[in-house]
Amino acid sequence: MCTGLPTSPSAEDEFLAERRRRLVRNAVAALPGRCPQLIAALAEDPPPTYQEISERLGMPRGSIGPTRSRCLACLRALLHAERYP
Repeated sequence: MCTGLPTSPSAEDEFLAERRRRLVRNAVAALPGRCPQLIAALAEDPPPTYQEISERLGMPRGSIGPTRSRCLACLRALLHAERYP
């Protein structure tokens, strides 16, 4: 029966959410080169422009997209390995 009241996440849901956040933070920190800084910048709210990232990280604007793709691929691989050791 739906009461219309919002439900609070269970302790298990909160534990699993925190575990996922920790796994992602650890995987981002383990990325090579500038990837941790680039991923952190892209995750900001609101995200900085590519020009701002270029100035902040000292990388050409045109290399941000390809670097982002490589960093995310590496992050996916690390998270996949962590999830299915």
